[in-house]
Amino acid sequence: MKVVICGGGIIGCSTAYHLSLRGTPCTVVEKCAIACAASGKAGGFLARDWSNHYELGPISTESFDMHDRLSKTLPQKTDYRRIDTLQVSAREGHTSGPRNKDSLPSWLDGESLIDIGEMGTTKTTAQVHPYKLTHAFIEEAEKKGSEVRIGTVENIQFNEDGDTVTGVLVDGKVIEADVVVIAMGPWSHQAAKWLYHKIPEIKGQRAHSITLKPQDDVKSHALFVEYSLKRGERKSSEIYPRPDGEVYVCGLSDHEPLPLDPAEVKVKTASCDLLQEMARKVSKSLESAQREVSQACYLPVSSDGLPVIGKVAGIHGAYMAAGHSCWGILNAPVTGFAMAELILDGKSSINLEPFSPGRFHRS
Repeated sequence: MKVVICGGGIIGCSTAYHLSLRGTPCTVVEKCAIACAASGKAGGFLARDWSNHYELGPISTESFDMHDRLSKTLPQKTDYRRIDTLQVSAREGHTSGPRNKDSLPSWLDGESLIDIGEMGTTKTTAQVHPYKLTHAFIEEAEKKGSEVRIGTVENIQFNEDGDTVTGVLVDGKVIEADVVVIAMGPWSHQAAKWLYHKIPEIKGQRAHSITLKPQDDVKSHALFVEYSLKRGERKSSEIYPRPDGEVYVCGLSDHEPLPLDPAEVKVKTASCDLLQEMARKVSKSLESAQREVSQACYLPVSSDGLPVIGKVAGIHGAYMAAGHSCWGILNAPVTGFAMAELILDGKSSINLEPFSPGRFHRS
């Protein structure tokens, strides 16, 4: 079986990895570079039970546990670890510190802090480095015969009846394929015209992030920050110290149109500046920390907020795995596992019905 995966983000690479474990190498086609978009710029926060109130719950629980197992089986270092997670509120101009300062981690000492509460423990929350995990997936797949092609997917080829995949057109040349997987994140919408508009639209929502390098040791807590500005606005950010001493800060989403090329994603400097200011207000250790990276990426979002995972109706050999929004890193392992089962066995042990590409076309 010849499998071509369109998209070299964490979903595509996880699918390649899990196919390779089953003895099926594949070709991953990526326009820019492996993990060049959201998969390389995400925070890597993992939550076991935060989706239990809706359809995503069962696969999120399974995928959270898979991350733990992968940390023990993958030979590459992916910076996986269990962490405590805190809800933090702060206000611009506040100078007296938090009410419960005696019970706080030592590095949370900013005078703008108002209150801190628990959101998760090491039993329910963890982190991983998305860029490192994506590369670990593809490196293991390559060891088993998979390959990466850097190029632009231009179309999908079909048989004379137009209902069976026969190849993928990349930079003017056809790669023969029995199976094609659309895993292009927010750029998956480009495949609609290739697949007779039988797949749902995936849109992109831009989010910003920065990385800081503090001189002092910052402990392993994930922070969800609500910051009130003097003019009355409230802004949200997330702060994730990493095992290598780097501190990742993200947030401040907007609706800047998605560019055609991942390499053309633009950064709004003011958003990155505000993220750094918010980080400085919660910890004195971050006040003088050097900003190493300012970046932006687009989260892939479907119209109902759920990922799109499964077969494309009416086309033999066409599959889709995209639209995971902010939970793409969390749910990448289970998505890749389920896609491998679906492609090789015709069905998956994971219930994918809520995420079927055909759900948007039902009457």
